[in-house]
Amino acid sequence: MMRKRNLSLCLIFILILALFAGCGGGAGTNSQEPAAAAGSEAAGDAAAEPGTPATTGGSMTLYYSHSAEWSDALIKEFQDKTGIQVDMVGAGTGELVSRMIAEKANPQGDVLWGGVVDTYEPIPELLEPYVSAEAGALDPTCVSSGNTYYGWDIEPMVIMYNTKLVSEEDAPKGWLDLLDPKFKGQIACVDPTTSSSSFGALMGAIMALGKDDGKGYEYVGKLVENLDGKIGTSSSTNIKLVADGEYAVGITYEEGALRYIAAGADMQVVYPEEGTNPSPSGIAVIKGCPNPENAKLFVDFILSKEAQSQLGAIHRRTARTDIPSAEGMVPLDEIAQVDYDLQWVAEHKEEFNQLWRDLVTQ
Repeated sequence: MMRKRNLSLCLIFILILALFAGCGGGAGTNSQEPAAAAGSEAAGDAAAEPGTPATTGGSMTLYYSHSAEWSDALIKEFQDKTGIQVDMVGAGTGELVSRMIAEKANPQGDVLWGGVVDTYEPIPELLEPYVSAEAGALDPTCVSSGNTYYGWDIEPMVIMYNTKLVSEEDAPKGWLDLLDPKFKGQIACVDPTTSSSSFGALMGAIMALGKDDGKGYEYVGKLVENLDGKIGTSSSTNIKLVADGEYAVGITYEEGALRYIAAGADMQVVYPEEGTNPSPSGIAVIKGCPNPENAKLFVDFILSKEAQSQLGAIHRRTARTDIPSAEGMVPLDEIAQVDYDLQWVAEHKEEFNQLWRDLVTQ
């Protein structure tokens, strides 16, 4: 009997302990609420720090045509700062624009980043107007009239040559030198109907040699003849072909050539004596995109002083007026420049593309 009574007392004691333990657990849960609030406040303070994009999370899809070698680092930095997952779709700028046209009724991308602004000017219906907080710090040539796109860097188009195949004395000094018979079949040139950099370079040549009197178009015809049927499909591949000695000379964008030279390639660049166009490279929010707020944050980040200050290290020229020119690069005011008429380019793009197609199929 005594044993049963002791057992009952033990059971009652255990139940009392369990009850207090349960209350203690409830108190612990409630006591965590102030800690969570404090954590949220701290996160809010971090997000409000000047120059730091707000942490929003979520995702966005980036259509880009840049080399992953340098652009992926900037993309990762943006992801780390914001918590936004960036899904990347890489292709040539012309291909990406064609994709945007096909998806117009149901856009899949959020930001177009890559290619010169010549490609952006004719497609305002595909781009979402957005007044970036960074717009006031940009060079005026990098802000479109309707804020449908921005230039995020300034990049002259250049002629490159392999120093093992071409001496400095024999190297082309300008656009007209590419018509020399000694370079026939030895010129690396990408199809300008698919490559925005090639398109921008040839438009610059047309303006340097005469856009209104027909001499610019005549030049393109003679250049195609000197290409001897050899037309590239990728701007980055074309630079490598010149660096490897597959071609003697070529037409390209400054950053790509300088990157190879810095890596030790037997190559040099020439800024055409007739004039070149220091074309801004573009970035824009895609109209009707699925994640417009995240897209705007990405544009702001690429245009920010923090990101732009890193461009010199990757052989690019900043679009901002409050950052000095990169050390070691030829100053823009020492490069012969054409009076580049972006509106004329937009109005004549299809005409030029048809001319090119006719020339290469003759």
